[in-house]
Amino acid sequence: MFARLRCRGRLDAEVDLDWNQFQKLVTHPFVQSAFIIVLGYLSGVVADLFGVRAIGRLVAKTRTKFDDKIVEECRRPIRTSCLLAAMWFAISFNDPLPQVTFLTEGLISSWAIVIWTRASFKISSLLITWLASVKKRFTAVTPRTIPAWDMTAHLLLTVITAYFFFLAWDFDVTGWLASAGIIGMAVGFGAKDTMANLFAGMGILADNTYKLGDFLLLDTGERGRVTDIGLRSTRLLTQDEMEIIVPNSAMATTKIINESGGPRECERIYIDVAVAYGSDVVAVREVLLSVAKATEGVLTHDPRRLPAVMFVAMGDFALQFKLLCFISLPEHQPIVIDRLNTGVYNALGEAEIEIPFPQHDVHLFQDKG
Repeated sequence: MFARLRCRGRLDAEVDLDWNQFQKLVTHPFVQSAFIIVLGYLSGVVADLFGVRAIGRLVAKTRTKFDDKIVEECRRPIRTSCLLAAMWFAISFNDPLPQVTFLTEGLISSWAIVIWTRASFKISSLLITWLASVKKRFTAVTPRTIPAWDMTAHLLLTVITAYFFFLAWDFDVTGWLASAGIIGMAVGFGAKDTMANLFAGMGILADNTYKLGDFLLLDTGERGRVTDIGLRSTRLLTQDEMEIIVPNSAMATTKIINESGGPRECERIYIDVAVAYGSDVVAVREVLLSVAKATEGVLTHDPRRLPAVMFVAMGDFALQFKLLCFISLPEHQPIVIDRLNTGVYNALGEAEIEIPFPQHDVHLFQDKG
């Protein structure tokens, strides 16, 4: 019997010893911190499975796919944020040295700022693209102005990220802002032309003054097709295969004729024709119209844009006509005008219709006195 009691006492002592060790293990700060971190990871998984995915199933029923992409971009940051929050709480639970607390909390905050900044960049681009796809609602946001809005959103997000990054590492934001203001003023005075081009470029994109592929005629005489609209300059490719780079500040203040504007890109051209007095006006019209219809590059199948002849004036030396024709592209203007002039000259000669030369008749009177 004494042996049984001795064995039972030994077993009880071992059980008490194991329980005490288990209590010490469970109440150990590092074990509790690890438990908190695991719990944070599991909460992130639960939030993803039952929260974000549930929202994703709801937005999947909408017509657009942009909301699906936005929800998808939020999944990873939400999971990581739950884990980072658990790590933050676990570190503060252990009450480490102030230096360790400052370093670890700064790293965790920076990590959270980075992942949410990356997600915000992608989400802002998706929102801008979605706004541009909604027609007749957000007139300032169009497919042509997406780069300007995207750059502006990213710049704003970068500034906000820098602000929170400074706060995470306990920097004096007020001093930085004051220094940035002084530096900004100095840079603004030194780079006023660049800033003028920048704001003019944003205005051109927002106002939709012209777009890529348009054929422009500047008041300085240059003609070319727009190949690039940057925030600093606009590039035109001329018919001589030369590129003209015009600062946006000049494009914003100059007079521009957009030859590609209107419902269609076609353009009307004209040539002046003079015939001698006494010519048959009906015959002249028939000759000019026949030349226009036979000239390559002239639109002749559109009933609204057929060639026409106008008798514009009875001049000092001749009857003056205008031959009006439409061409499909603005860059065809020089070659079509050359063909029309050649065809008109030859056709008038074959029809024996005189093209007069300017002349003056001088009459001399002799004074008999």
